[in-house]
Amino acid sequence: MKSHNPLMFAACCGVLVLFTGDGRALAAAATETTGDSRADSSQTGTSSLAFAAARYSTPNANSQVTVTVDRIDGSSGSATVSYATADGSAVAGKDYKQTSGTLTWLNGDTKSQTINIPIVQSSGGSHFVLVLWNATNAKLTAPATATITIASASTPAPVASSSALSVRVQGDHFIDANSVPMQLRGVNVGDLGFVAVQGWDPSDPWGGDSPDFAAIKTWKANTVRLPLNEASWLGYRCTDATGASRNPDPGHNYQATVKKAVSDATAAGLYVVLDLHWSAPKNFCPLAQNPMADSDNSISFWSSVAATFKTYPNVMFELFNEPYFFWLAEGETDWNVLINGGTMTEYVTGSGHEYTAKYTWKVAGMQQMLDAVRKTGATNVVLIGAVNWSQDLSEWVAHRPTDPEKQIAAVWHAYPDSSTVGSPQAALPKFGSIAYAWTKSVLAAGYPVFITEFGDHNAPGTKGSPFASKLLPWADENGASYTGWTWDPWPERDNVLVKDRIGTPTDGYGVYTKGHYLCAATGSSNCE
Repeated sequence: MKSHNPLMFAACCGVLVLFTGDGRALAAAATETTGDSRADSSQTGTSSLAFAAARYSTPNANSQVTVTVDRIDGSSGSATVSYATADGSAVAGKDYKQTSGTLTWLNGDTKSQTINIPIVQSSGGSHFVLVLWNATNAKLTAPATATITIASASTPAPVASSSALSVRVQGDHFIDANSVPMQLRGVNVGDLGFVAVQGWDPSDPWGGDSPDFAAIKTWKANTVRLPLNEASWLGYRCTDATGASRNPDPGHNYQATVKKAVSDATAAGLYVVLDLHWSAPKNFCPLAQNPMADSDNSISFWSSVAATFKTYPNVMFELFNEPYFFWLAEGETDWNVLINGGTMTEYVTGSGHEYTAKYTWKVAGMQQMLDAVRKTGATNVVLIGAVNWSQDLSEWVAHRPTDPEKQIAAVWHAYPDSSTVGSPQAALPKFGSIAYAWTKSVLAAGYPVFITEFGDHNAPGTKGSPFASKLLPWADENGASYTGWTWDPWPERDNVLVKDRIGTPTDGYGVYTKGHYLCAATGSSNCE
């Protein structure tokens, strides 16, 4: 028995017993070392409480591990449960911060809750445990004990070298680690936004389609954008439009997959954009593009993501994918809600059963999410979208958030104004040529512009790329960066760059974009 922790433990016969410093037993729960699934059966109630997974890991020191607790099998009445860490081979104060407290659910609340445990240092693959105990108006079910493993100091997660791969904002452009102005050019890889929450493949949140970063580099791309799902990252149980409960991280491997993707992309020499793509208020499942981030989950999402990746100077945070404001409460205005938050009266379920539903919820504004990122100590570049699916930058300068780090850039999503092949509008962005003027106004005000999505027609047999062939030269001339949608071999006739994961370009859009990237990488000022 160790005395490093005010909450000590003894393990015998597959049962973990927590003690206070004076030796008083607090709770008993099954350990994971024997595979015993027993939990404290002395509690009664109308619902059950358990960890979302029995095992968690954290990649390195100076990070944190987020553990999720689910309330299932009912929601009548309020419920509480206590939690506490206890030493294993890892020692509180030396390897991790001793953490304890109480979680509370109100009547009718089934939203999962999270516990964040700071990691102090890596100690040879050491571990500690987190235990649930003293539940009121609820039963504890397995797993009521979670084992947290800290990665060995000898095998830390790869971190971008500050001398080789770093991005910062300086005036209206990005600079690298040597303060040299640079342009970011790359691709989106979309699967992490939806595969896990839709339950396609619990063993792999990529759905068997993980990107080949080496193949992406053959296009002379230097950036990859990874759209994420807030419920899959946070791991709380969610409810779809039919009322069915889902685990948005069915393989309990979503965070590990994202961390590996960032590490692998970094090792390949790529900059990374992490984008909050799909979200939903309350404990509803994020199964589609909602109008804006929600105060219920999105602040927690960015607090966790920023804390996890703040040591990666090549990683940028795009706070929300494509804001739009169909269902604002009376008196609210789109630009004000974008920045400061507000109230929506419907949300998108993403279900054929009922695609939208009435529900009043609070929007998390860009300023709130940016503040959450900065509170973690993260100084990474943060990308700020705009109204009308980030296609309208007309008032971005007047409604930008305040950043003490002065490390923000504007996001533009540029797509053709028409999908009709041969139409003059198919060569123009949404809102027409004025969209270029709006974007130039942001640059003139001293902020970079990053076109984190663009697309064009790619049906078999397509010749040329009327929109991208106008957009990308304009971006080069004006110093804007861009990442094309999408490096996923999907069957759609628009906005798909590749036919396969090795990077064979699609007709039209893919062929043009690859050629342009190869030309731009040479430093040529004449890449048409």
